[in-house]
Amino acid sequence: PAGSEVSQESLLLHGPFARKPKRIRTAFSPSQLLRLERAFEKNHYVVGAERKQLASSLSLSETQVL
Repeated sequence: PAGSEVSQESLLLHGPFARKPKRIRTAFSPSQLLRLERAFEKNHYVVGAERKQLASSLSLSETQVL
């Protein structure tokens, strides 16, 4: 039936391989980069209270401190 056809555009936007919207990249300042790199050198997985404190001290969200 003609009503059951799915357009190519609909498949691209909503199909199983639909792309997620691109995340906006954070432009870190040189001082933020230095602090983040030093934290990463000490521990490759900055999590919990350390991540929260680092984010707060750099005026970033915890999501931005990965």
